[in-house]
Amino acid sequence: MASACSDDEPPPTTASNISGGNGICIQTNFIDHTDIQDDKTIIFHMKGGISYKNTLQFACTSLKNEGGFTFVTDFPEICSNAQTIRVLRSGILCELGQFTPYTPPPASAAPVEPAK
Repeated sequence: MASACSDDEPPPTTASNISGGNGICIQTNFIDHTDIQDDKTIIFHMKGGISYKNTLQFACTSLKNEGGFTFVTDFPEICSNAQTIRVLRSGILCELGQFTPYTPPPASAAPVEPAK
């Protein structure tokens, strides 16, 4: 995949022919940050406001408590069911699962105090 410099931000996902996956790949340079929900779920927040949920193939022991993860890829993208991540402190390897579009739940409104 070739890329060029531009003021227009390209879409952060591409379709791919990955067997067993849903074809969603995210470009690593468009990942803004991640939220580790639990030992099996990571939310990838992309630049531009789009988010993707990845449900790991198996629970990744201590992922939530270890403070993060890293991944190594020779390509500028990570794809459903195609990469592993390494938990930072323990070094445990875990397999990514499906990427699915994710819409965060609406922020809860401040509680309304009853009228007196």
